[in-house]
Amino acid sequence: MRYRGRLLCGRGHTHGLTLVELLVALLLGLLLSAGMVSAYLVAKRNYYYEEEMARMQENGRYAMRLLSREFAMAGFYGGIPSSSVITPEAVGGDCSAENWALDRAASLDLVNDYAGQSPPVSQHFTELTCLQPATIIHGTDLVAIKRTAAEASLLRGVVAPTLTSSTVEGWYLRLLHGTVPSWEKLRPVDLRDASRALPSLAYWEAITRVFFIRAYSSEPGDDIPSLCMETLAGDEMTTRCLVEGVENLQLEFGIDIDGDGAPNQYISAPTTAQLENAVAARIHLLLRSIGKLSGHEDDRDYRLGQKMLPATHDTYMRRVISSTVVLRNYITPIG
Repeated sequence: MRYRGRLLCGRGHTHGLTLVELLVALLLGLLLSAGMVSAYLVAKRNYYYEEEMARMQENGRYAMRLLSREFAMAGFYGGIPSSSVITPEAVGGDCSAENWALDRAASLDLVNDYAGQSPPVSQHFTELTCLQPATIIHGTDLVAIKRTAAEASLLRGVVAPTLTSSTVEGWYLRLLHGTVPSWEKLRPVDLRDASRALPSLAYWEAITRVFFIRAYSSEPGDDIPSLCMETLAGDEMTTRCLVEGVENLQLEFGIDIDGDGAPNQYISAPTTAQLENAVAARIHLLLRSIGKLSGHEDDRDYRLGQKMLPATHDTYMRRVISSTVVLRNYITPIG
């Protein structure tokens, strides 16, 4: 009995945490949890930042490569000399009047700082009626480029390995020794016909494109600015968007004044005569992240060549990339 009593007495001396100790433990746990949550949020934000930055850089590189190639190929028509004359032909759904799409004149044209006029009017006073003015971001440049493909669809009677067997009609530049170059509408499958296997015959696909910045990507209101183009597809002009996250395009043209083939000055709004003497082009792109970055404020001004864009103070990330392209194939139209 005494043993039991001692046990009961020993239990009476045990005790738990005091209220102060419990509150301190809860506070320490709360601080530790807050630190872990904060570290997780910072890591998540950094991951999202790096992901958006990588996507922006990838999109920018692709857009710049695409535009650089287009500028380098502007005015290329199967390698024919500048003195050759090609009579324009009418396409089903042109972008302007007077058979513009297949008119070799003004194979490089510009709309500088589109102000919202309807339709956009180029430096060569061409109304680009195939574009929808309401979709184009104001204050951006548009550029029209006309050329043929870099590779012949049929050369010396031999079809290109990449030629499809499509039955959709399109326009091709027909080059036959001893005859005047001309446009011909046909199906790619027609080029495989044995009657065209002539050593002096070649066909080059026509390419006519107008590049512009649209306020949305897939659907109006998705708020994803994109580099798009109006392109000759078959017998009409159709819209295709190429790269998301391109918010602004600014162009400057290097003008050769003394005829030595090198640019003497770069102009953002060249006259018609100056544009026809352009030997180089500077491309400036303002890239924007697809999504917003929580806690970020874009308070920077951005310079795109000779144009300065003020800070927007939103939560998107932005970056400017630029490149200079030599206009190796651009041929001044013969008056």
